[in-house]
Amino acid sequence: MAKPIYVIGHRNPDTDSIGAAIAYARLKNQLGETDVRPARAGELNAESRFVLEHFHVPEPALLTDATGLDLILVDHSEIGQALPNIGQARVHEILEHHRMGDLRTPEPILIHCEPVGATATLVAERYYSSGLTPSPAMAGLMIAAILSDTVGFRSPTTSDKDRDVAARLAPLAGLKLEDFDRRLREIRTQATAGLSAAAILGSDFKEFHMGELRLGIGQVEVMGADALAHRKQEILTEMREVLEARGLALVILMVTDIDAQASDLWVVGDRLDVAEQAFGPISQGRVHLPGCLSRKKQVVPPLEEVLARRGA
Repeated sequence: MAKPIYVIGHRNPDTDSIGAAIAYARLKNQLGETDVRPARAGELNAESRFVLEHFHVPEPALLTDATGLDLILVDHSEIGQALPNIGQARVHEILEHHRMGDLRTPEPILIHCEPVGATATLVAERYYSSGLTPSPAMAGLMIAAILSDTVGFRSPTTSDKDRDVAARLAPLAGLKLEDFDRRLREIRTQATAGLSAAAILGSDFKEFHMGELRLGIGQVEVMGADALAHRKQEILTEMREVLEARGLALVILMVTDIDAQASDLWVVGDRLDVAEQAFGPISQGRVHLPGCLSRKKQVVPPLEEVLARRGA
């Protein structure tokens, strides 16, 4: 029996990393690569769990260590976001829609990195370029991933390709995009209300290496700018604990109000000067950013630009 190859997304998986992993593994299977299997690098969030249940798709296997494994990476290429000991794995492919990270392989591999709103958009393209039609369940998973990662096509990361692919998948899945997007938003906001401070911060948290600094940036969606105001100090305390435990220079939580099309950045760390130069004055651990919805396009690049100018 051939050694399995696992398709896997980043730690603290979101719906794109889960949906893309499952759909890409299924495509590989249809193309005759029966040893390819989907996996996940962390616990499912409420939205991803809802999506899998809605389309009757089983949870992918949980992996906790990359040592000795054969992997295809989706939705990430940063060591800090990958399975522990990723350097001890054999990576066969990377399918990505963020900046290329610091992951290196000892041999040439297939890498597809494209500025679209979701990795699932790239997976759907692979189906069509292979002459295959996704099943209703796979089409649904990829639509959910696209809607989630593009914030219902509101994020500045959204491309025409994301819209076109979602429109093509919708009839296969039997979905109305606007209605399903609204349902996903309800699931996300309802789930946030019942989470602990650690779960709120960790639900969509990624580490980034910028020069010599390591930063952690999380994002949570709310309905109303003050939805988490009564828990701010509790969450800031959790952010400081994560900062110290992981040795990070900054921890940032994007509290994103989709209806208002804006985010509050809650910031802790020893390098507040970097955040202030990137986003403006921070008052009581907070700075308000109208029009900010995307970590990838509106938070990470300004921080990188500041650090590049300083040579940090």
